[in-house]
Amino acid sequence: MVFWSLIEKAAKPADDIARLLVRGLTDICWEIRREGSIKVEIIKKKQQDAVAKSQGYTRADYERERRAAERTSTPRDEDDEPSMFRKKGSEPVEKKQEVTISPLAQVYLHDDGTIEGCYRRIAVLEFRRSALLREVERRNQIVARDADRAAADIVDAEFKEVED
Repeated sequence: MVFWSLIEKAAKPADDIARLLVRGLTDICWEIRREGSIKVEIIKKKQQDAVAKSQGYTRADYERERRAAERTSTPRDEDDEPSMFRKKGSEPVEKKQEVTISPLAQVYLHDDGTIEGCYRRIAVLEFRRSALLREVERRNQIVARDADRAAADIVDAEFKEVED
């Protein structure tokens, strides 16, 4: 109720229809804020899950993945280095360290569509807010034009030449 009253106080709606439009705009703005906070909570939870999963990663898991990678990798020469990287008898090339990615990046890599769904809902709400703002602007132009016409009609009706 406080959010709506602050918006209404700032917008100063002239009549009940304008008040309804302001209320609709406030509801949409509130939904956008709520959806944004839901998205943040989803990302935090998925980050916590990614950290917990990486901490539960055991040496046996590493060895199992390494053996699987060796079975599918390129043929090795007798020094256990890829033959395309060096000639036989030359110094072995140091193996690169595996690049670790942040929990946030892991969340986005392994997203099951929930984060994307939040973005879609926010986009729909933003579209609805823009449409409502256009309607408010259109209505204000109509009200201003009608007020101008009414003022012109009143001035024309009341203006009379004074006879001497």
